[in-house]
Amino acid sequence: MTPKILSRYLVSEILPPFLFGLAAFTFVLLIARLLKLIELVISRGVPFLQIGKLFSLILPTFLEMTFPMAFLLAILLGLGRLSNDQELLAMKAAGVGPQQILWPIGVVAAIVAAITLCLTLIARPAANFALKKELYHIAKSRIGTALKEKVFNDDFPKILIYVEEIIPPGNTAQGVLIVDKRDPAREQIILGKVALITTDEESNTLRFKLFDGSVYETEKNRPGFSQTRYNIYDFKLDLDELTGSLKRRDAGPKEMSLWHLNRTIQEKLRQGGKAIAERVELQQRLSFGFIPLVFGLLGVALTLLPRTSRANRSWGLMLCLFWLLAYYVVLSFGKALGDKGVLHPVPALWLPNVLLGGVAVYFYRKALRESPLAFQARLEQAWATTSHYFARFKRRA
Repeated sequence: MTPKILSRYLVSEILPPFLFGLAAFTFVLLIARLLKLIELVISRGVPFLQIGKLFSLILPTFLEMTFPMAFLLAILLGLGRLSNDQELLAMKAAGVGPQQILWPIGVVAAIVAAITLCLTLIARPAANFALKKELYHIAKSRIGTALKEKVFNDDFPKILIYVEEIIPPGNTAQGVLIVDKRDPAREQIILGKVALITTDEESNTLRFKLFDGSVYETEKNRPGFSQTRYNIYDFKLDLDELTGSLKRRDAGPKEMSLWHLNRTIQEKLRQGGKAIAERVELQQRLSFGFIPLVFGLLGVALTLLPRTSRANRSWGLMLCLFWLLAYYVVLSFGKALGDKGVLHPVPALWLPNVLLGGVAVYFYRKALRESPLAFQARLEQAWATTSHYFARFKRRA
């Protein structure tokens, strides 16, 4: 088998499970966000076109995680099938060494790493910034629909709003109570049976048109209160006051471009600051972009290790989930140390890459010497026993 044919064959084996893993992992991580987007359509009346735009802006954040995850799964399932069917053993008998298997996988790992780097350094920050702007526009144009039923909504400064029921798509409310404390000299309590909620783009105001209710007013220097009955009452709020803090808020580290992030770090350091959040974000982007290379070596090493028994796909999936969990636990630990300033951002965020890289090199050297791990036989036997009893339980059920 020529190196070119071998490379194509190995890549063809890992490509289908890679695409499957990418779709599966992305869908699982997106479920919660998808439910929120569906809620926006059903209860808030946000158009499908706008929902599609929000979805496209959310996607890069998850793809940056699922690309490396799917790549590790693809190696363990693809090469695991070759190992299980004794094809790797046949390749070895034909003179194909571990280096010849690692080379094409390493090329694919470099491609996945390049894509992940583009997502972490460019696509995800740009998408996060655009998502923030899009959410601001939605909040501004549909801020009335953000009210929650049977809850005292205190999101508006010096305004408390209670709504008994919101009628879809969200521009009509029943059982409305508004407490207005914007005037320091007096306080108003407005009750209404029904309210129409609209946004005036020209005057940039949110309008509550209330029907059949009462206004209770108390003054600071006068005892008691006055009551006024009404048929129609207009209550207006300035949207600039409600959304001004969101509009004026600067881009956070996760929303900054690479150039903006570097410039912010340099400015804060020059002013005597530590720029911990920005440096942690920068190192996380860089380290995460190189993890596919570590996963590539780890996956090849795990499949080339001598086996005492045949392993099925569930074994490969279990290995994938175990090492992904190990990586993210160490990453979370390192990030926590970096955020608190206990550890410098560079070692804190590159710690999982170094640890998993060291494990991968150790396993690969074991594979070169055809030396199984001391605990490997016990793990495989335990998993085989568990799978056997689980299969029997399924047949009985």
